[in-house]
Amino acid sequence: MDMQAVLLIVFTFVFGYIAWRKLDWAICLAIMFSPAYQIRFQVGFLPMTVLEVMVLVIIAVWGVRTVSERIYSKTCPAWLPWRWLLAAFFAVGLLAVLISPDTRGALGLWKAYIAEPSLLFLVFVNTIKTRDQVRSVLWALGASVVIIGYIALIQYVGLLKISGLYGLEHPKRATSVFTFPTAVGKFVGPILALFIAFWLVRVQPKVRSLWEMVVRHLFTAGVTAFGLLALLFSFSRGAVIGVLVAIVFSSFFSSRKKWIWLALAVVLIGSLIVPFTRHEIISVIDVEDTSADVHVVMWKGAWRIIQAHPVLGTGLASFPVVYEQYKEASHTEFFPNPDELYLTIWIEMGLAGLLVFGWLMVKYFHAGLKDIHRQSQDYWTRALLVGLMAAMVSLLVHGFFDTPYFKNDLAVIFWALLGLMVVVSRIKPAPETTNL
Repeated sequence: MDMQAVLLIVFTFVFGYIAWRKLDWAICLAIMFSPAYQIRFQVGFLPMTVLEVMVLVIIAVWGVRTVSERIYSKTCPAWLPWRWLLAAFFAVGLLAVLISPDTRGALGLWKAYIAEPSLLFLVFVNTIKTRDQVRSVLWALGASVVIIGYIALIQYVGLLKISGLYGLEHPKRATSVFTFPTAVGKFVGPILALFIAFWLVRVQPKVRSLWEMVVRHLFTAGVTAFGLLALLFSFSRGAVIGVLVAIVFSSFFSSRKKWIWLALAVVLIGSLIVPFTRHEIISVIDVEDTSADVHVVMWKGAWRIIQAHPVLGTGLASFPVVYEQYKEASHTEFFPNPDELYLTIWIEMGLAGLLVFGWLMVKYFHAGLKDIHRQSQDYWTRALLVGLMAAMVSLLVHGFFDTPYFKNDLAVIFWALLGLMVVVSRIKPAPETTNL
């Protein structure tokens, strides 16, 4: 047995112990360290990641506890919200596996992007029940952004090597803990939008001292600062657009909306005045930018696939296989998906997958908007509901330019956001403002 196997066994037992003693802590650790999906290994013929180990341990511990409670208490303690949506998501995913030209690859994607994260959602909503637990999840999300932003910063100033050749580009692009820079924006964007919206919307209580004010706002400010640095140094334009739209969305729930609009106007005017940012904006609009041109060419090929397979699509893991038949003759680059969320869902999961995803989003925003009125006197919960909706707005807008779901860590974060929306909607209103 080699050292890697020993370390994995030890890690699994330690994490299993944590999950058995404090399942909510284990969930927070899995969310915080979800980029650990990049540590890959093989169990027999089955490819696995460290993130999958954490998720599977959490699911297994919850399953054993649920069955035990069923046996001893003669009741079914599990709560299954949105069960028909989850069933539809599972079924559409299985159909996408059956029609895929790469069955093994499709099963891997179904396991990592559909089965595991949606089961984690069920564990999440049955485990995270109190304000303190919700606050712990927010701390986990925020801490992951701080770590990613900090590493992007030290990469950009030259203290740590940037992965690949991205450090030689102009402008250079930090990759942080990932192997490519767009992964930074995909991960950070929704979480950053959540924290900014939370800060913009919540009612600020009176503070008794300077120290109290610093402590109250330090974590939110830190997450925001490092999140902005991560987007800036990774040059994640789609994520920036998503966050800006999320801020506009949040402003309609804030008493400071005029100041927010003024600040956004100043940022926009400043971006048009500065030569570098003005050139970047114009080059993207005119599709003169290399990245924008590649994306447009790829989207044209993806649309041809949809026109040929409009109902069922071509199955999970199919895009790299079928794209060769539909791409532009001059396009020689390889991509695992069309780098556009809605085209990817349609191609890989068919029209039914697109409808189920849309249904999930309608359910999500309906829950948020409905409970904002119910929680009108609970300022913390109201601000968090707006923050959760802002996070999803950021993700959905970013989805027009990239694919902020079809990746192991992104799937976990997506279902954690859904879980938070379900859980926060059940928390009883409290008259006092609570801080992160």
